[in-house]
Amino acid sequence: MKSKTDAANTFHPMKIEEIDHILLNDLDAIKMEKDDERINFILQDSYCPDKHHIQRVYVIYKKSLLNLLEGRIRSIHSHEFISAKKKDRTISKEDIEYVLEMATVVVLASENNGILTNYFYSGVGERLDCMFNLCLGYSSDLQKKENKVSLQRFMNDIKIVEEMGLLEKF
Repeated sequence: MKSKTDAANTFHPMKIEEIDHILLNDLDAIKMEKDDERINFILQDSYCPDKHHIQRVYVIYKKSLLNLLEGRIRSIHSHEFISAKKKDRTISKEDIEYVLEMATVVVLASENNGILTNYFYSGVGERLDCMFNLCLGYSSDLQKKENKVSLQRFMNDIKIVEEMGLLEKF
């Protein structure tokens, strides 16, 4: 990504259905019902979006992906990630309570016809912020002089997601 003009033309607000595809296929997340009692304590967090606006809830639990989201592994294309992913075990939705303590729970919300307007995640995964900021889209407000820091942060998010090997998904 070379310039803010490229960013403005490339990163439009994404529909939750599009993000769903990324989370399920690229991050091997398990989709949960927002009424599932096992995750109820997470949805009660004061930073979590209002339950009426929550569209989807996911659990990311595989160690290789958590390490990627934490920045311990740099890219999905790295040898370290590929070998770690081979060691990951897959669990069923029924067994999710066994990994909730170490997993990252992702909550996507919309107040705008299925377009992502808010998100929340519990656990670790600082790089999720970068990914979801791209999903929220490039705002023309970023071009204002007083938002120079926000623009720089958005451009940095692009760079981090690109380093992770996931930019083409957005």
